[in-house]
Amino acid sequence: MNTLSPVVICNYPEAQPRSADYSLRVNGEEVDVLHADKADFAVFECSGPVELLVGSKADAAGALVKPLRHAISPDIQGRVIRFQIGGPRFLCLDVPGQKPLFIYANAPETGRPEPDAPGVRYYAAGRIHEAGEITLQSGETLYIEAGAVVRGSVRCANASNVRIRGRGVLDGSFYDFGRGERRHSILFDHCTHVHVGGIVMIEPTSWMLVFGNCRHVHVDGLKQIGSVVSSDGIDLCGSSDVLVENCCLRNDDDNIAIKAGIFAGNRGWHRDVRNIRVQKCVFLNGHPGNVMEIGYELRTSRVSDIVFDDIDVINAHGEGAVFSIHNGDRAVVENVLWQNIRVEHYWDKLIDFRVVFSRYNKDTQRGAIRNIRLKNIRVAHSLFNPGCSVSLISGFGPDQPVRDITLEDFYLNDKKVLTPDDLELHVRNAEGIHFL
Repeated sequence: MNTLSPVVICNYPEAQPRSADYSLRVNGEEVDVLHADKADFAVFECSGPVELLVGSKADAAGALVKPLRHAISPDIQGRVIRFQIGGPRFLCLDVPGQKPLFIYANAPETGRPEPDAPGVRYYAAGRIHEAGEITLQSGETLYIEAGAVVRGSVRCANASNVRIRGRGVLDGSFYDFGRGERRHSILFDHCTHVHVGGIVMIEPTSWMLVFGNCRHVHVDGLKQIGSVVSSDGIDLCGSSDVLVENCCLRNDDDNIAIKAGIFAGNRGWHRDVRNIRVQKCVFLNGHPGNVMEIGYELRTSRVSDIVFDDIDVINAHGEGAVFSIHNGDRAVVENVLWQNIRVEHYWDKLIDFRVVFSRYNKDTQRGAIRNIRLKNIRVAHSLFNPGCSVSLISGFGPDQPVRDITLEDFYLNDKKVLTPDDLELHVRNAEGIHFL
């Protein structure tokens, strides 16, 4: 057995609902397992190897620790699951017949602000803070300490140098979805130099983290468990110069959505979108959205220079796609790269690139899709996929074809995709589809 590193555990308030399905010990110390609607979760810190012992309410035969690339083989004895991890990472324990358990093993926190520092909104551990709407101004930091739960939403407009950080929980269920009250959990509107990192977001009533017409954005180490239709994970609307990394997102709509032309009140998020990078993330998509989506709303001139790199897709359960571009407005979507992507499960569609007109769209002119590359893609293709799962590439008409789509080192299981038939790919109004 490897020498185990120290573990830092935070205690959450007793009133915060606990899991009915799981218990957890890390290096023999009990860790709170909290309840969320579609998954339970546990949060702790470590700097090196630790041993985890998970108790399950039912027999855990067949349990898997995901992403599978970590090659963690748990020892399962009835309702007890034991395994080691080599250090900080975000995992999903999948026990057949139960909802997942997300294990957020964070690296030790650095640069923590003082509670009374100027410009710091500090929410301390051990409490449920009924915050309502929190409005941030330029230069401010919202800090949610590990062990704290903040019930409410965050708004920030026309500001710069704003930070949301910590290891605690932002609970969006403060707003009454049952009465039709729906709000974005965090919204940045026309902001620059924004950082969001570390926190856990749960129970949204609508989109979870939204950037409208923002520049110079960094999202790092964010965790989300969304469980309603429209619980998009991160929406980048008319925004540019964005880096999203080291995140673990479980959503019942799009995990990542890149858009333009969405309107918030009288303010339009309609700028061109460029220089978006999403890397080193874990995604689980429920029903009905897409995993990595560009569209549908693209009411701008150009959406370009988009990179998705080093991504684990644990599940794409619903009727959406893993790789999707739905261009329903006038934008030219070009220079998009997906590379080093591992897909462990998908159901309905794998690739879905289409110029369309839908109920989400307003422009009278249709746009274009061109110069799209998928490189080093590894997809687990189960016995349920053939004959049921498809891929789609389609332009709007013969005079508006999709152009120059390249699939390089794209594998279903161990078989390299070299033809449209290998992929069950349906093509209409498209030119220059290359398999390398």
